[in-house]
Amino acid sequence: MSDFYIEGAEELSQRLLKLAQGLGRKEAVRILRKGAPPVKREMKKLVPQRTGRLHKSIATRRGKKRRDLGETIIIGPRGGKNGAPYAHIVELGSRGGKYTAKRGAFSVYVQGGGNIRVKEIQRKGVRGVGFIQRAFENTKSEVEQRIAKEIKNLVES
Repeated sequence: MSDFYIEGAEELSQRLLKLAQGLGRKEAVRILRKGAPPVKREMKKLVPQRTGRLHKSIATRRGKKRRDLGETIIIGPRGGKNGAPYAHIVELGSRGGKYTAKRGAFSVYVQGGGNIRVKEIQRKGVRGVGFIQRAFENTKSEVEQRIAKEIKNLVES
């Protein structure tokens, strides 16, 4: 994925880290989750729907615990058996061209049943949709406002 920068995010992250240490991790996660719904809604609106599997796999979940990042929330498609493990290809695309096997050969399914082994294959490229990036770009100001409002409510109470 491409790198992007939100102005003031570093300062907000540092404040949330201090807040998390003072209030506890559960409270920090609760605050961060308040900012997730607009991004999730926009992502579901922008995702292409052929089978609906990618659309259904979009979820909000807690990120892995890392001391350098503090608490994190992940908004996006789930992978694995019940998710959409191909989401990165829809988001970023893939390059086409001729692929040569470095060792052995590729297994290619042949219509009518069975597989054959070939040394080279030709693939079509796929253009990326960028639904995750666009959803983030479209909603980042609303997310910042929602999180700031929640922090303000917490500080004032």
